[in-house]
Amino acid sequence: MIKKFTFLCKPEVIYGQNSITQLPEVVKSLGGKKLLLVTDRNFSKTETFTRIKKLLKEKSIEYVVFDNISGEPSTETGDECALFGKNHNCDIVCGIGGGSTLDTAKAAAVLITNGGSVHDYQGLDKVPGPGLPKIMIPTTAGTGSEVTFTAVFIRRAEKKKGGINSKYLYPEVAILDPLLTLTVPQNITASTGLDALCHAIESFISKKANFLTEPVSLSAIKLIMENLPPAYKNGSDIKSRESMLYGSFLAGVCLANAGVTAVHSISYPLGGVFGIPHGIGNGLLLPYVIEFDIPEIAPKLASIYDYIYGHSEKKDIEKAEVFISEIKQMLKRFKIPRLKELGVSHEAFHSLAEDAIKVAVPIENNPKPITVLDIIKIYQAAF
Repeated sequence: MIKKFTFLCKPEVIYGQNSITQLPEVVKSLGGKKLLLVTDRNFSKTETFTRIKKLLKEKSIEYVVFDNISGEPSTETGDECALFGKNHNCDIVCGIGGGSTLDTAKAAAVLITNGGSVHDYQGLDKVPGPGLPKIMIPTTAGTGSEVTFTAVFIRRAEKKKGGINSKYLYPEVAILDPLLTLTVPQNITASTGLDALCHAIESFISKKANFLTEPVSLSAIKLIMENLPPAYKNGSDIKSRESMLYGSFLAGVCLANAGVTAVHSISYPLGGVFGIPHGIGNGLLLPYVIEFDIPEIAPKLASIYDYIYGHSEKKDIEKAEVFISEIKQMLKRFKIPRLKELGVSHEAFHSLAEDAIKVAVPIENNPKPITVLDIIKIYQAAF
């Protein structure tokens, strides 16, 4: 039976080494007169960012820089960025950085035109109208935020994370320049790469997966599984960096179309309550969630195994177990800490699970029904 589905790839994508040089003409093509350039404190101090500003000046493009971003953004960060852009009369937004930066830029673009606060729009389809034109330039191969309709922020007072999910967050243009990822530190390469792997695998096993998303998800899984270890080992390996950026992009496309599963729901409270980075939480939980899902997804995991390693006569369950084992070995190789090492106690599991089950869309999209008790057991496995 053919399922009902949609498939979108909203932004125009410019991919390749030195594609960052096309930023000035992209700004002009979108009618921008004054650019809000959003980045984080670390990237704003780099030679690469200095070069980007020089490119804009040479083409007489007026801009202002907002770089008050460190770690995962809070709702206050998004509001501050929007106010900054509005006070400077910006009419176009460009985010350059990791997922936190891109999410902040996307949110600022819709807040400048619609008013209100990030908190007002967390949820599904709460943004009333279009935002400013948005250009997204990732410097990490991870979140896929450059091609999604989501921007995630922490509500610090409540210690919870929530996403703005709206068609108005889709960027107009994404510039994917692998040269910008060469200086990403090893630990960030690992955590963002694991986030991309989660997007690829979760979109493949999700209830909303379809015949268009599945081959794209498979391609993303293979690219990431094969290229994340060498990119982690040698950050200047441009071929691995190119493949990782492309794999992350493909995973983002599938995330936007097929959604994610319980991994993300169970990871969200770890970020909100304990400040655990999104990629670390997702990557650590991934093998234990898909172990839980095995009764429903063994054939799909077996197809991943065949696609990456070649067809074998092993049973589906054996292939699934080998694939999960490979992920666990990858976590060890990348020195991803367990929940215990991250300061999470057994006593917190129940409240974390209660919060996780409320992140309803990914929970509902999980291939196997999951309960609070199941989530507690997954936390215990990752402890």
